[in-house]
Amino acid sequence: MKTYFKFKTVSATKSGDYYQVMFHDDLDTEDEPYFMIQSQFEFPEGGACNIESHIAELIEHCKVKMASISKTIMFISYGEAPHHEVEIEYDLQGLGFHELASMLKEMIPEIKIEV
Repeated sequence: MKTYFKFKTVSATKSGDYYQVMFHDDLDTEDEPYFMIQSQFEFPEGGACNIESHIAELIEHCKVKMASISKTIMFISYGEAPHHEVEIEYDLQGLGFHELASMLKEMIPEIKIEV
């Protein structure tokens, strides 16, 4: 099953060995819809990412099967059973595409970057 999101912004944060990319609407509320990908490189996990969302069924700790990103859309496929496919439309809002793509490339080496 494919899930579609449209978010107003995306943020990318790097703190030491911890990376986070979050798609959201910048509402600053507890129940704000979001989709987040996190990786840590302090302890080897075989390329697994933490994937979180306001939708509990999409939360998983696993290796991403396939991903692609352009300046306005990201597609990510992950999980075993059930298998998740998520397409996210977003606005960069000041975040440089190169910065976003570079961070995602470190988190998901197989990601396809469409310029």
